[in-house]
Amino acid sequence: MCLETTLTKNKTLALINQGYKVLAEYEMIEKKQLRGIYALPSYSSLLLWFGVIFIHSGMYSESAFRFSILLPDNFPDENCPPTVIFQKDIFHPHICPISHSLDLSPVFKEWNKDHHHIWHVLKYIQAVFADPEGSVCNSHDGEPIALTDVNNMEALRLLANNRVDFALRAKASIVWSWKHMFDKPPINDPHYIIFERYRPEKHQAMMKRIKSSSWYSLPTSASPPSTCVARIESARQLLAEEEAQSRGFNSLELVE
Repeated sequence: MCLETTLTKNKTLALINQGYKVLAEYEMIEKKQLRGIYALPSYSSLLLWFGVIFIHSGMYSESAFRFSILLPDNFPDENCPPTVIFQKDIFHPHICPISHSLDLSPVFKEWNKDHHHIWHVLKYIQAVFADPEGSVCNSHDGEPIALTDVNNMEALRLLANNRVDFALRAKASIVWSWKHMFDKPPINDPHYIIFERYRPEKHQAMMKRIKSSSWYSLPTSASPPSTCVARIESARQLLAEEEAQSRGFNSLELVE
């Protein structure tokens, strides 16, 4: 066997092995059953993930923000953490107004595959929106965050000195996000999360089917039950989850 063939085979095996590891990350997310935040790998590349977060309380109440997660080429073996990119115009101290990237350094100084997982990143995203003030006070290890390390200094100054103006800018982010939630997907990928505007002629019929008794008396088959990635949680559950997040930014569990 020639050297070139051997290298090609090794590269293929490495990609397959990486694929299994990334899919294991997705299975962990399903098991954690995080409420109000959803993410899944794209169809074209397991290193690109699509996500969306719904927020029901606090300064970002009634918001929905899209984001992407970019995994390093050698994930999870690299020490470099994933990159989280939000939509444009999300006003937050940890989100860069130019690149729209989320600063993960307060919690993930270096990525450790034995302790860090993608679901930890999702929990961190929830925490920075549930408690923006707590997210800029201290890092996970209790050390103060250097002001020069904050991605958006204007957002930090308003948060510290003028909460009313900060809330207005946050509200503008929410309005912008909802305005563009139904835009045409920027990428041709069947796993991209798509939202459809309410159409009575279509959705009322579906609601009637769900509410009808026949929906619950459908015959069962021998095939295993399907799993649903997106779950509809009650408002009480979602608020309780967000209150727990806002009570302790520093209590993020990074080791199982």
